[in-house]
Amino acid sequence: MRLLQALKTPRYLLLTVLSSLMLTAVYIYTQVLGAVQNIDLWLSLVPRHNAALFSVFAALFGITLSYQLYVRQQQTCDIKKSSASGGIGTFITFLVAQCPACASLGALFLPLSIVSFFTVYSFWINLLGIGFLLFTLNYLGAFKK
Repeated sequence: MRLLQALKTPRYLLLTVLSSLMLTAVYIYTQVLGAVQNIDLWLSLVPRHNAALFSVFAALFGITLSYQLYVRQQQTCDIKKSSASGGIGTFITFLVAQCPACASLGALFLPLSIVSFFTVYSFWINLLGIGFLLFTLNYLGAFKK
């Protein structure tokens, strides 16, 4: 698979790990709305299935980002078309509160009814975000030999 070929390159593997960690750090920071002392509380309240889905999402985000840069360097496809679906998935997931008792970034910008919808259907919205990233990888040819 072309994806494995890209991840065998140390530069792209490092980019994958760093971008996944950065996304996770920024996401958790926005979930506690900047109150760093509440991160331990947030981690204890997040349902395990949401934490697992977010972990998968963060890993796929890093993989997608580094693979897009790999493809751009190889100049094998039009990167402008393919990066939009990954961005949509990232944006949607950032608005979802993984912890039902916590506020999210979406609470600052969206009406309460939409924030409540995102909280109730967070599992499915997380799956949608993961689906967008998988679609982006597939569109870029990551799963082809």
